[in-house]
Amino acid sequence: MKLRMRTNITRYLLEQYLKGFTYYKMTNLDTRIANPDQLLTTDIDKFCDSCTDLYSNIAKPILDIGIYVYRLTSSLGGQTPAMMLAYLVVAGTFLTHLRKPIASMTAKEQRLEGEYRHINSRLITNSEEIAFYRGNNREKLTLFTSFHKLIKHLRGLLEFKVAMGVVDNFVGKYVATVVGFYAVSIPFFQKDHPMLRGTSQHRFKHYYENGRMLVKLAEAIGRLVLAGREMTRLAGFTARVTEIRGVLQDLNEGKYQRTMVAEGKNESIGKPGSGRIVAKDNIIRFEHVPLITPNGDVLIKDLSFEVKSGINVLVCGPNGCGKSSLFRVLGELWPVWGGTVTKPPSGKLFYIPQRPYMTLGTLRDQVIYPHTQAEMLRRGNAKDEDLQKYLDLVQLGHLLEREGGWNTVADWMDVLSGGEKQRIAMARLFYHKPQFAILDECTSAVSMDVEDSMYSYCRQANITLFTVSHRRSLWKHHEYYLLMDGRGSFEFKPIDPDTEEFGS
Repeated sequence: MKLRMRTNITRYLLEQYLKGFTYYKMTNLDTRIANPDQLLTTDIDKFCDSCTDLYSNIAKPILDIGIYVYRLTSSLGGQTPAMMLAYLVVAGTFLTHLRKPIASMTAKEQRLEGEYRHINSRLITNSEEIAFYRGNNREKLTLFTSFHKLIKHLRGLLEFKVAMGVVDNFVGKYVATVVGFYAVSIPFFQKDHPMLRGTSQHRFKHYYENGRMLVKLAEAIGRLVLAGREMTRLAGFTARVTEIRGVLQDLNEGKYQRTMVAEGKNESIGKPGSGRIVAKDNIIRFEHVPLITPNGDVLIKDLSFEVKSGINVLVCGPNGCGKSSLFRVLGELWPVWGGTVTKPPSGKLFYIPQRPYMTLGTLRDQVIYPHTQAEMLRRGNAKDEDLQKYLDLVQLGHLLEREGGWNTVADWMDVLSGGEKQRIAMARLFYHKPQFAILDECTSAVSMDVEDSMYSYCRQANITLFTVSHRRSLWKHHEYYLLMDGRGSFEFKPIDPDTEEFGS
């Protein structure tokens, strides 16, 4: 039951999480959930555990209560079982009211666990940079701060649970037993009750049998009352799972909640999603589009330019001027606040960052990502011989021999050097052959002769480039430049012999 429940919930949430760019939007555009990995793994597992435990804990007590109520009603009448059931309602209501804080405390526990786990994963991911900075003492302080915050909360939760355990045992066991013996004794205090007929031995036999059934009924009621503890814990996990379900639904409908958006919003510019995106081949056109960050910071109030296929553009400007923001709007990662963006469909636009991503898998998978080998063969647009040609173009033909062939599996993020990863990313571009490609400082670790041959091949393959770079050697491969000054202004002009070198 638990496996089936976890499979169904995980499949549903992962389909929503990996629908479009929802996984990106959750961590970059929305601030409601800081650790989706914790929610999608540990919290779902604990939610399913709690559900199945609750089912196991209440199924048998309910069955026992039904059987004993029927037997006692037959022999003693309805007054005795009615008193016990009334006690169940009163005790259950009382304990549920006392246990209310456990639900929110459980949800907070999972959130703090997620934060602690996230800090540990950041340490692993950025271990080299931290080591160069000798930042181990600072990271230790951060880790222990998060850990002590978690421990402090757990101590308070455990103390509350111990106190509630005492109350639960007292109400669910001892008081229930006393009430049960009192209820079973009621007929023996009545003058003309049918139970009093016969000898004293006969009355004692009935009292003993009914008393045992009452004790069993009281124990079943006690177990049901104590099962409420698991129910309040389940409420905490339910809140966490419901939270990510609601956020995923909002993000897939284009609704975002970010702490600073409301404060930075300028009504004269618009709101997230109020602009239009028009799909059209062989052209990229911005018409009165504001470049605005998810925080609401206006980088450029009105951006307008047009680029047709075959016209390469060099994008330049200081850090924070809006270069990456432009590409995020083009890639439909960020919403359009106003105006109209005309661009090819997403599959005909390719992005290569300065630090390319290497997937888990074979050497072949690195070149054809995000396609799989089966998809490559189904599409029929390339074979292994073509991939070999692309590696030769970026001067990585020796990788096949060095690494042992296309089917070699390794941790390519560590195996390949920075320059090799950038050249693999360019081979990936040649494989996909998009209409437009965005090259974001993606050849910074590549020699100029290799860079020149790669850019020359892009022109032969009719791949139009938007390049972020300050290398003078790349000017000859571009016809226009888009200069952003970082103060809200931009310049879109042809590159000619009189063009001055761009500032960085």
